[in-house]
Amino acid sequence: MRYAARVALVSLMSLVFQLRALPSAEAAGPWQAQVVSAETKQPLEGVVVLAWWTRHVRSFGGPSEEYRDSQEVLTDKDGRFTIESRWFFSLNPLVFYRGPFFAMFKSGYGDYEWPGYAGSESWPKEKREALQTAAGLLQLEGIVLEMPALLSAAQRREYLKHIEIQVLTVPLDKRPLMQKAVVEERSALGYRSWIHPQ
Repeated sequence: MRYAARVALVSLMSLVFQLRALPSAEAAGPWQAQVVSAETKQPLEGVVVLAWWTRHVRSFGGPSEEYRDSQEVLTDKDGRFTIESRWFFSLNPLVFYRGPFFAMFKSGYGDYEWPGYAGSESWPKEKREALQTAAGLLQLEGIVLEMPALLSAAQRREYLKHIEIQVLTVPLDKRPLMQKAVVEERSALGYRSWIHPQ
């Protein structure tokens, strides 16, 4: 009986150490910011904000990637949004998670930028790396993102193409707000409607 108890204790301790070594998702959130016009600095209401996470499995051929989870919201009248906290866990040491990744879309505007990066060359390397991803940046308080106005149909088409490719990882039924906005923009730009919102 003592031998069995010892084996059980050793097994339990081994499991605890393995669990502590397992990778988790990139941060825990929440993620939030205010989105404004780059030109006027006024809040942008109704920007579609899509955040998603991916699941990866390590293998000899390199890690695979697949959709894990997502959330999309619209900015409010003050241009603010919040993506809820997430944390993923696996008992399999070959599995790890990445994200959140972010895409933002509003007709007539281009990709978001954080003006705080200006002059970041003088920052310590650790700070620059921590704030290079939206996942790290948007956990800080008081972040204001700017979206530039697109002045021509050609610019709008280019950004639309970028968004459509960027969000391909997320299934259509998991991004209805983004898909609706994309379909409306395609229509406004004179494209034939070949994708319908869910």
